[in-house]
Amino acid sequence: MAHDKPRAFYVVLTNVSAEPQAVWEYWNSWGYQTVSIELTTVDSRKYLVSRRQEDFTRNFPSTFLIEPGEHQVYAIRLDQEWDTHPSLPKAAETPITLKAIYEVVPTPEAAQYKVWTGRLESRTYKFNLRQW
Repeated sequence: MAHDKPRAFYVVLTNVSAEPQAVWEYWNSWGYQTVSIELTTVDSRKYLVSRRQEDFTRNFPSTFLIEPGEHQVYAIRLDQEWDTHPSLPKAAETPITLKAIYEVVPTPEAAQYKVWTGRLESRTYKFNLRQW
């Protein structure tokens, strides 16, 4: 993960249904780990990049309503708040594919707040991963 000035990229969640869809806000424990990144190396090894576990001192379920055809944009900066499982191998440059995953598991709170549940994956992007 970047320690100094990580650059942002964006994961965009689009409501393609005809109905408004509630999603968890990103700051609370229900929405905190909904976005993750899957990296795959040329030898087919997979690595999951997700936000580190967090102890929430102030927490309540809050949602954001995405209207039909509208978007929720997540700015992602892979800094010290993110972990990779398993750890990435040390290499100067590694070709990878990357995809974003948005996943919300069913919970009593999700049912109560009528939050969308399930798993979505972006298309796959090709990059060269550089480690300094």
